[in-house]
Amino acid sequence: METNEERGSREQRSDGQGTADDAPDGERHRHAAAGPPAAPKLVRKTFLVDHTESHSDTQSVGGSTWSVKIHDFGKQWIESSWGKVDPHPGKRGFKGKSLNKEQNEKRARARATGEIRRKCLSIGADHLVTLTYRDNVEDRERVLTDLERLRRMLSRGGYSMPYVAVLECQKRGAIHPHLAVRGFQDIRLLRRCWYKIVGKAQGQVNVKGPRPGTSPVKLARYLSKYISKNIENQPRESEEHRYFCSLGIAVPTERFQIVLTRNAREAESKLFFLMFNDTLRRAGDYCTVRHWIGGAGSFGWISGFEDPMCHWSRNTSRPQQAPGQELNSSM
Repeated sequence: METNEERGSREQRSDGQGTADDAPDGERHRHAAAGPPAAPKLVRKTFLVDHTESHSDTQSVGGSTWSVKIHDFGKQWIESSWGKVDPHPGKRGFKGKSLNKEQNEKRARARATGEIRRKCLSIGADHLVTLTYRDNVEDRERVLTDLERLRRMLSRGGYSMPYVAVLECQKRGAIHPHLAVRGFQDIRLLRRCWYKIVGKAQGQVNVKGPRPGTSPVKLARYLSKYISKNIENQPRESEEHRYFCSLGIAVPTERFQIVLTRNAREAESKLFFLMFNDTLRRAGDYCTVRHWIGGAGSFGWISGFEDPMCHWSRNTSRPQQAPGQELNSSM
């Protein structure tokens, strides 16, 4: 028979006021307070300090932060970039109202050139497709609409053709697209679809295959020259793209954050050689490496690709370079 004291203890636990020790062993976990929330997504960080410092020193507040981005396309091309994160970034102004319009335009073209190169490497582009008109078509929107119609026609027919495209504006004002694609293309199918769009004998499709010594990087450079070639002759509204590509092109990207302590020394040179050695590790000792450093070492860029003609020897003299210059190094 249950006594009054036992009944009172049971009612107290049912009201949620009892402690975890009052519950039986099988019920302790069920009546315990809710656990802490799930940990956020892991942020991969590296502390660039001397090995003589203790781990507790790396937790000090006030050090600078560096952002690192790596694109690994295999031994054909490794690209790394890094830059010091500004803790107090300036306010963004209205687009088209900047006083440094010419400088901003130059930077935007450089960013577009990099994106074209990385996307061409992602799809392994080695062929160039050129679409032309018989008439002098100067309407940018019409050219882009026709290019989209061609993509849909090929897609409905089950013909996959990932591409990276730019528009060329000729001296007479005519606009036509160039497409970087991968592998052999069915020229008859492409012409049949293009004739349905522009009319028979009202346009042409040309395909050029790879030449000896060509690569996706060189093909990307060929496309990129049309971004800055006669740019004033090709009207482009604000926020309109300089290049175009098919959907689904995934660029392999690795992002890291490097956090320095307040008393870290020679961070710029340490970070450079860290990225330089990582490029050699990924591309191999038989490779060609190029690097560029600017802003007194506060940002930089390194690329490398497999090259049997060049061999890097480890633990040798470090390559020296004046800031703001590009170097094609081999040993």
